[in-house]
Amino acid sequence: LISFLNLHDEIKIKKIINKNHKIEFFGKFSKGIKKNNTIYNLLKILDKKNLLNNQKYLIKVKKNIPQKSGLGGGSMNASAIIRFFITKKVLNFSKKDLIKLAKKIGSDVQLGIDNKNKIVYSNGKLEAKSKKQVLFVIIIKPNFGCSTKKIYKGVKKYSQKKIIKNKKNYF
Repeated sequence: LISFLNLHDEIKIKKIINKNHKIEFFGKFSKGIKKNNTIYNLLKILDKKNLLNNQKYLIKVKKNIPQKSGLGGGSMNASAIIRFFITKKVLNFSKKDLIKLAKKIGSDVQLGIDNKNKIVYSNGKLEAKSKKQVLFVIIIKPNFGCSTKKIYKGVKKYSQKKIIKNKKNYF
């Protein structure tokens, strides 16, 4: 079950006259972010296909979400930037092409394209849920990180689903 919290990085995007895009990270959780990150990968793909019309951007990200915390910080940042470009009519994608783009950047990026609660099934199928649930959440971040890609690569078998569909009880 994927649900969205009121916890997020803050992103500022500005057109610049430059040969390259500039991506700057700051804030409590900005230390150690690699140059090859989800935002960089997104811009690289968009530039390769000339979808930004040779326009370059300065993207500043205040990191409020710890890296490798399992909260999708980098993936949701890429999703937010895609949504920004769509809103500003820089990008125009069909739903199918949008999902293809999101998957090229990272497996979790497509989850943030519409910010709706979702159920992810073991076959990768997503089912969006429009009904909002009121939940209380405790977030605990240990002093080590986990790569989502590495964790799911190690999963060999999934248990049977325990979601009761007819009664709409997802817990």
